Amino acid sequence: GDGGAEVSGLDISSGINAEYGRDIPYDLMITYGDPCGDRDATEEIPKPVIRVALWPVHPSDELPLPEETPFRPAVCELSGHILLHDKAAYDSLTEEKILEILSLAALEKDKFQEMREAVPAAHDRG
Repeated sequence: GDGGAEVSGLDISSGINAEYGRDIPYDLMITYGDPCGDRDATEEIPKPVIRVALWPVHPSDELPLPEETPFRPAVCELSGHILLHDKAAYDSLTEEKILEILSLAALEKDKFQEMREAVPAAHDRG
């Protein structure tokens, strides 16, 4: 091919190695589909691409989630949906509560920034 997959493979590997080397758990999602971005209706249909999302998270067994949490953040992160346990959770859940629960799983801003800087550095050392 054109080498695009090889470059992406190096980038993914560098990102994983940077997080693994710092003992930070991460989620990795790989999907297949059309390239992102606008295209003119007269353009040729683009070739499908592989999209990769890699993001650092707190270990799920260390999250301070209350026993009655209506959903699990990891499921939301990987599926893109909020899967609720029952109708009572659906009836009582607010946007603020969703953001509060999801923020428990998110990495602190300083650690996230550290990871953003570490991934290109790891790739450059390649």
